[in-house]
Amino acid sequence: MTVFLVIVVAFVIITFMIFTHELGHFYAARLCKVKVDQFSIGFGPEIKGWDRGETRYSLKWILAGGSVRICGMDPDEEVSEGDFPRSYYGAPYWKRAVIVVAGSLVHVLIAMILFFLFFWPIGYPVLTGRIGEVQKTVEFGKSEELPGPAYEAGLKKGDLVTSVDGVEVEGWSELSGELSSHPDETVTIEYERDGRKNTVDVELLKTSDDRGYLGIEVDSNDYFREKMSPLEAAWESVKTTGQVSWLMIKGIGKLFTPETFKVLIGLEERTEESPRSVVGAVQLSYYAAAQNFSIFVFMIAQLFLFLAIFNLIPLPPFDGGHLLVIIVEKLFHKEIDLKKLAPVAWAVIVILSVVALRLALLDLFNPLGNPFAP
Repeated sequence: MTVFLVIVVAFVIITFMIFTHELGHFYAARLCKVKVDQFSIGFGPEIKGWDRGETRYSLKWILAGGSVRICGMDPDEEVSEGDFPRSYYGAPYWKRAVIVVAGSLVHVLIAMILFFLFFWPIGYPVLTGRIGEVQKTVEFGKSEELPGPAYEAGLKKGDLVTSVDGVEVEGWSELSGELSSHPDETVTIEYERDGRKNTVDVELLKTSDDRGYLGIEVDSNDYFREKMSPLEAAWESVKTTGQVSWLMIKGIGKLFTPETFKVLIGLEERTEESPRSVVGAVQLSYYAAAQNFSIFVFMIAQLFLFLAIFNLIPLPPFDGGHLLVIIVEKLFHKEIDLKKLAPVAWAVIVILSVVALRLALLDLFNPLGNPFAP
């Protein structure tokens, strides 16, 4: 039943992603006064269709996303002289660019809305200062092994640290920051155990980057929910979109590195930083949903953002490939024959399909662990 539910949720999410992407192209073309021949919900044979104005709207049997057919965008399509001014290639360069990037822009907007919901009405989880594990020994470098300060001081798993040297800490981030500022110093730590408050003096170690170190690990199951104001959440959603986008751009770049190639052919083991397939993305979403709803929302926002960025790769047949053609034609005042780019598009499709299939097999038979697990 759980597997079936995961498949259904994955199908709904992917379908919604494809549908909203095509909807972006559709409305952009309409706003730019470019003729849209057909807009379909689903794929395959038509169940029901109706004409409204110059556009045919269709409901098709395979309800997985949708498609939009813009007049003149297909290089094999013959456009009448009367339709050419309102066709894709009859439109100015800037309108063609708007139409091409609109699908990805819709996904970026959806991601920002989901991030906004995460930071404000839903709220985001903040780890408390509760100790998950106490390290008996701490390794610094390859040979130096020292007793764990927390272990020597008598701190135990389940203790909730509430202050460091009189400074109250409300969460793990504040606790880590306060400890980091006292390398090689003795600090007084206040903590709760079994409902009683206690204090203990601990001599912190000093890491190689001059931070104070206590030798404890967080209890990832103990957190409280925090919410920003709507204005703060709006700004944070913009910042998060930019930060996550940059990390994803670097991640896509790693997809074509020798290290990834070695993983794909089995010469190296996968790590948590290794790329995942759609199957892996669904697994991540399932893990996030099992953790809590807010993390699930954050994960779905990242999926929308990833699809937006991936579609803007400057290669045919992606939207980024169409955008590159527009830029080249504008700069060099020379029309590019898209039919000549067909072999490149097929090569990209074949290579990415092989990579995607291999990653899917790895995610099925050698899946990465749950990153949200304690």
